[in-house]
Amino acid sequence: AAPSASMRIARAALLAASLVSAASAGLFTTEKKEGDVLILDEENFDTTLATNPKGILVEFYAPWCGHCKKLAPEFAKAASELVGLEEPLHLGMVDATEERALAEKYGVRGFPTLKFFKNSEPAEYEGGRTAKDIVAYMKKKTGPPATLVESTGVLDKIKGSSDVVVTGYFPDMTSAEYKVFVEVADRIDEYEFFYATDKEVIPLAKANSVVLFKKFDEERNDLELTATTTAEELKTFITGMAVEKLTVFTQENTKTIFRGPIKQHMLTFIDLKADYADEFKETLSKVADVNRGKMLHIIVPSTEERVREYFGFKDSDLPKTVIADMGSDSGAGMKKYMFDEVEHTYENLVAFENEFLAGSLTPTLKSEEAKPGHLTGKVKVITGKTFEKEVVKGGKDVLLEFYAPWCGHCKSLAPKWDELGEKFEKADGIMIAKMDATANEIDHPDINVKGFPTIFFIPNEGEPSQYEGAREVEDFVKFLQTHATAPFELEGGMKGGPGFKDEL
Repeated sequence: AAPSASMRIARAALLAASLVSAASAGLFTTEKKEGDVLILDEENFDTTLATNPKGILVEFYAPWCGHCKKLAPEFAKAASELVGLEEPLHLGMVDATEERALAEKYGVRGFPTLKFFKNSEPAEYEGGRTAKDIVAYMKKKTGPPATLVESTGVLDKIKGSSDVVVTGYFPDMTSAEYKVFVEVADRIDEYEFFYATDKEVIPLAKANSVVLFKKFDEERNDLELTATTTAEELKTFITGMAVEKLTVFTQENTKTIFRGPIKQHMLTFIDLKADYADEFKETLSKVADVNRGKMLHIIVPSTEERVREYFGFKDSDLPKTVIADMGSDSGAGMKKYMFDEVEHTYENLVAFENEFLAGSLTPTLKSEEAKPGHLTGKVKVITGKTFEKEVVKGGKDVLLEFYAPWCGHCKSLAPKWDELGEKFEKADGIMIAKMDATANEIDHPDINVKGFPTIFFIPNEGEPSQYEGAREVEDFVKFLQTHATAPFELEGGMKGGPGFKDEL
């Protein structure tokens, strides 16, 4: 009989305990190091995870990757600070070009990829890339959700070191209010949480209340909890009040905006030097109060050309407003909703937001114009306008690459993709295709493009799935041999399709 779930968990715990004991006894060495960063490979990876059950952050990198080189000094600095803690924490790194099996096992598709492992279970790291961000993340993920503060002096020091601090005054730590506070603290990684049991520690705080201190806007927000307050209600309060109600977009705050907990953004593109700029700011500040916590409100200066061009706006089009939804339930990537009213009045903008939140708006999709030559090459070119006809309803299995013209990984893949297209040019049931995802958009619940290149397999009359395998021509061929819905034969006699599966 198969072992029960409880038996499997017990065995895993026993294995971890054995590995920890063996490591501490010096029976084997897991620590290959570069400075204070652990160097991980297939030989020591599982052992290192087991000996760091509280948590370890692992960077999968490539030696040639520019972003990895930029991260390296921050990662090293964070590692040194973490190993110096009273209870040391560790960072590790894997050369994914050498350890391809590990990279494939954990779905590494770009560099650097950072994953946090707790009890050997992986989770995506979505924090910042500075040493300060990494250290704060590791402390939060490995420590208690909230920390007791016993004096006003200590609290003042904490407030001085962070832009946002979440505190709570709970005279009874067995209360429902305290329990929901800890539950939310455990769910939010972006901010540090502290609590007091003495009413003198947090000035003017009422019993069972949460006080959020910040260095902007009102500087303080209070919420009195009751026994019926839900975790979702408290989370909405914190995430809404912990960000500026009206933010001006800059390259420096990009990560704060797009990696934050609020995934619905109203972006208004304006010329900050224009006569209308101050009036717009005042109007948008009032609009931001209406759905605070549900919508982030951002002013994008006209000088942010790359962002402006991404949304398809020219200088002469401004002012323009768009809602960007990056948290749709379907997971189908960012959706854009254009504000079509001429007048940017308070009433019009609030109505626009409310219609979006009610689900009454249709996303705006951009597309290149289709050309006759798009479907005559070895690799077919798909646009937003032709996706439904040629891919979804085209009667073929489609391996579709979503790329960006400026993407280095896409440029490296291009000759291999062309070779693949040539191999399958005469295979009637299969299409090798590509789409410039910077110029074309689609609305499909099962396709979510977050980076480049992203490859999807869309079987004839089937559900799309993201291709996660290696990216050599032979890897794509093997994939199609086992996933094609109809038999095919390539030049040279290579076969694939359902019959091929039966032969394995």
